[in-house]
Amino acid sequence: MGLAFNATKFLVQARQNGVRFDATLTLGQQHMLVSPERITALLREHGFWPPPDGETNFLTALRATKGRFEVFARALGAKNASAMDVSNYEGAAILHDLNQPVPPALEERFDVVIDGGSLEHVFNFPVAIGNCMKMVKTGGHLILLTVANNYFGHGFYQFSPELLYRVLSRENGFEITRMIGLEEGLGRSSMFGVKYDFYISGPWFEVRDPAAIRSRVTLLNDKPVSLFVVAKKVAREVLFKTPPQQSDYVPQWEAGKEMDSLGQSGFGRGVVDWLRSHLSEHFYRESLPRLALILDPFRLWRFRRNQSFANREFYRKVDS
Repeated sequence: MGLAFNATKFLVQARQNGVRFDATLTLGQQHMLVSPERITALLREHGFWPPPDGETNFLTALRATKGRFEVFARALGAKNASAMDVSNYEGAAILHDLNQPVPPALEERFDVVIDGGSLEHVFNFPVAIGNCMKMVKTGGHLILLTVANNYFGHGFYQFSPELLYRVLSRENGFEITRMIGLEEGLGRSSMFGVKYDFYISGPWFEVRDPAAIRSRVTLLNDKPVSLFVVAKKVAREVLFKTPPQQSDYVPQWEAGKEMDSLGQSGFGRGVVDWLRSHLSEHFYRESLPRLALILDPFRLWRFRRNQSFANREFYRKVDS
């Protein structure tokens, strides 16, 4: 697993916003996919220069170390940086299968737990995310650098804002302090028979909580999307006493009736009721929408735009 430029910058900003890295755990050994020069520039830009080890020692270690993450983490204040993995093939200090509950000795042990791209590969996600939450000290943080749209086939799962907001909730002792969505990933091409990767990167967007805006936060796009999340552990709770539920269904269950998914105005409901009472179901459901294209030729474009990062109800562009 590797941390590209955006993920590296997100971690630096997390430190700037108060996340402590004293005792750091990563899921899997993390490799820095960023040059020493860019890492140095990021640390300078955010006020973490010179590093605690000194400029010369830091740069020497950064260039000499294979994965670089431990060196980078020390610049963010880490006194100890460990990795957990199911295998020791990359030298992880803690061997554990995240499909199984972690032993009590690992609970409340780390100031920050960082998933740089492991959770989507673990079949038993509720146990795996629960393990991460348990290992964070109260007052510490869980950081997820995980996959969303267009990672089909990359792992077992792609994650949505709804899932993460409901899991990392007050009921479970957590509070999300920041969620960023962005187009980000590695593309692959070849020239003259030589394959190579190229970096895909787009603007950063703050992602709203669906429960707060009473709407599903959706996205249609054509590039890989990542979600970067910082969640603070505010209390030690028994996890998932009540299983997380999708926020737009809960009000319907409480009201005992189906909500209007279209959000029709009074006039709109009147028109729909008239059409349903005067037209056959076949005409109303199938023929009428096709005929409506004549009067609404840009509906697909408008639909896609409303489900894109341009939707300011769902997403707020930020200066990354």
